[in-house]
Formats: sequence, C-alpha cells, structure tokens
Amino acid sequence: MKTFTLSESAVAAFRCRVKGWPIKVSESDPPAIQELVDAGILEPKGNEFRFTEAGWTQREELLAEAEDRIERDRFEPPDATNLSEAARELLRRRLAGDDRVTPENRDAYRELSAARIMYPVSTWAGGPESVFRFTLAGWERREEWVNEPAVAHRP
Repeated sequence: MKTFTLSESAVAAFRCRVKGWPIKVSESDPPAIQELVDAGILEPKGNEFRFTEAGWTQREELLAEAEDRIERDRFEPPDATNLSEAARELLRRRLAGDDRVTPENRDAYRELSAARIMYPVSTWAGGPESVFRFTLAGWERREEWVNEPAVAHRP
C-alpha cells in the first residue's frame, strides 16, 4: 500500500465506505474518491468504486490512523506549564468522575481550555461553556498533569 495523507473529505468518504453507509458519488466527491483510488484503497468498477484487496484488509487500521491525524491537527499540543493548583485539582476530580461545570469551577475549566487540555462546548440546555471535553492530546497526557506539582505563576 502506498504512503499517503488523505484530506478530510477523503477521510469522510472513506469512513462512509468502511461503515457500509450507502453513498452515491456526487459531483463534489470525485477529488476525495480519486485520493482513495490514488492511495490504493478503492478501485473503479464500472460506474462504482470498490475496495481493493489491500484497502479492504487494512480498512479499519487506515481509517483509525487518518482520523487520529485529523484530530491531532485540530489543536496545538497542550501546554500545562502554568496550570494552577486549582486547575490540577479540577482535573483530578474530573478524572474521578465529577464532570459538573459550575460557576465556582468555570475559571479552572477555562484555564484547562487555555492550556489546550480541554475545550468548551455549548449546549442547548446548559448554555455557553456548560460542558468541557478533553482534547485528544489532553486525554492521552492527563496523568502527567495530575501527578505533576503546580508551577508558580509568573507575573
């Protein structure tokens, strides 16, 4: 299989194919489909495109790698060098299962968001910044910030 980096459009088309969702190739899809053909994942069969043998065999792994790359590219790497003890304590509570966002802990959540460990989500019921979720890199490195002592804030 060739080395390649798929665009987000190609990954979306690939995801639909892997999940078995019925899709028709529209006029806007050919560049994404062509990327999958160029990568050796799909091949034309008449008016349709089907998985190549290698594309079928490696489909789950290839899709997971492409989705992971796209998710990592969404955010700059976390920088927790100036996390306060309050933010670290909130992170500890969060990892223990307490995911409530309250007026009292919202500033600590915002600090985790500024450090790119988490990101805010607004919900219809809860309003702006009513939920905070981990970034992919934030989740993968969560233990290092919980166990590390806080660095004194610089003026």
